[in-house]
Order: sequence, then C-alpha cells, then structure tokens
Amino acid sequence: MLVIAATLVGYALGCAVPGYYLVRWRTGRDIRTVGSGKVGATNVRRVLGRGWMLATVAGDIGKGALAVAIARLLDLDTVSTAVVACAVTAGHVWPAQIGFRGGRGAATAFGAVLLLAPAAALGAFVIAALGAKLTGRVTAAGIAGIAAAPPLASVFGGPSDALAVGALAGIVLLAHRDHLVTIARGLGRPHEPHPAAERATVAPARDGGA
Repeated sequence: MLVIAATLVGYALGCAVPGYYLVRWRTGRDIRTVGSGKVGATNVRRVLGRGWMLATVAGDIGKGALAVAIARLLDLDTVSTAVVACAVTAGHVWPAQIGFRGGRGAATAFGAVLLLAPAAALGAFVIAALGAKLTGRVTAAGIAGIAAAPPLASVFGGPSDALAVGALAGIVLLAHRDHLVTIARGLGRPHEPHPAAERATVAPARDGGA
C-alpha cells in the first residue's frame, strides 16, 4: 500500500505542469495551441519569454527530484523508487486533468535521475549540451543525452540503476517519437520554427511576460 500511495503521489506531482498553468495564468491561453503544442520550457519561452522558461525548467526538474526524495524518505527499495520516478514522469507526459496531453518529460526525468543516479544525469546533460553546441540541433542532442543515460547509469552505478534510468528514458523517448521519426528520415528538427515566424504568430503575454 505504501508503494501504491507513493506512486499515486508521484503521478499527481507529475500532473502539476508548470508550463501549462503559467501560460494560462499570464495570458489565459492554452499553451498546447501554440508552437509545438507541448507544455515544456521551450514552448513557454515562445509565449512568455526566457524568465518564465527558466521557472518552468526549475519546476519540472524539481517535481521529478521531489518524487524520488519522497520515495527515499519512505525507505522504498530501488525498484519501488524507480516506479515512483516513472510515475512522476508519466504524469508530466500524460496529465489526467488536462486530457492526458502534457510535455515530453525530459526535465522531469532529469530531476528524478539526479537523485537516482547523479553521475549518469550529469553525464547525459554534458552530452546533450555539447551536442547542441557543436551541431546546433537542440532536440537531436537532447535525445542523444537521453539515450546515453542508461549506459552511463550502468557504468557509474550498476544494473539496478541502469534498469531504473532505462525505464525513465523509455518514457521520454516515447514522448519524443515524432522527433525520432523525423531524425531518422533526416528531415531536421520539427516544432522549432524560425524566430521571425514565432514573432509573427505568437502574441505577447499580458504585462510583458517575464
């Protein structure tokens, strides 16, 4: 029962999607009608600007870390803690209260992995950051970092860490399936319009945004 309760709490935390509620509060709009149609930080930047984007990233990472922290406070075993981590990530990707249409879960999963396997989380972040810097392809670089996380967890932790991080990576990659198809076809990055197009299609938030 304790594991079930912690899993439900994790899912509920995941459903608290900062990007959706910040944009709704600031503009009255549904962020899922703008840009990529997702509730993550990149789309928040399109609507509200950099400051609110950073707030969204902090909230998404924080809820992933908080879910794992709760599991550890309850002294759950590794498998149960991994289940809670998957629940918070799934809550972000498929939030029940807004029709199961959320974000892609990368930041939330990163927050969970920071506590589950810190070295793997930092290694994946470095890979993603370097890839984005060298190629300019932010989404593809992020996916590379996600894919690298389970092997890194195995190297720096062990099989149990690799399985936990692998489950999280699987959820995030599933949420990125459209990007994976596009990358495989060599057609470039979807949902990343030119800044001039963004300015032409996205109205500024009330009170000037962040």
